[in-house]
Amino acid sequence: MAIPQVKTSGKRLRTKLTRVKEWVRTAQDTARLPRLWNTFCAKLRGHTRYYGVSLNLAQVRKFLHRATRIFWKGFNRRSQRRSMHWDQFHRFLQRHPWPRAKIYHALF
Repeated sequence: MAIPQVKTSGKRLRTKLTRVKEWVRTAQDTARLPRLWNTFCAKLRGHTRYYGVSLNLAQVRKFLHRATRIFWKGFNRRSQRRSMHWDQFHRFLQRHPWPRAKIYHALF
């Protein structure tokens, strides 16, 4: 019996990243970084729990990394000067980690 290959389609991944970008643009001016980050992490947790199935871990990790980069870029667009360098953002991530990619649903 062959093991089924389950992987998020590229089109869905791009669509979800586009929706993340739209959310960041609308929400970037509404609150401070900790509150935005908590809301963003809740959205990431929902994504990882829905797409966290067997053999899809690489796609979930890719989404988390790209979505976090989109969040960082959007946060830096709040003013004319850069709000936070990538190293500073990395230190922020160490204090406030994002959800880790893991398998929530084992299909076989």
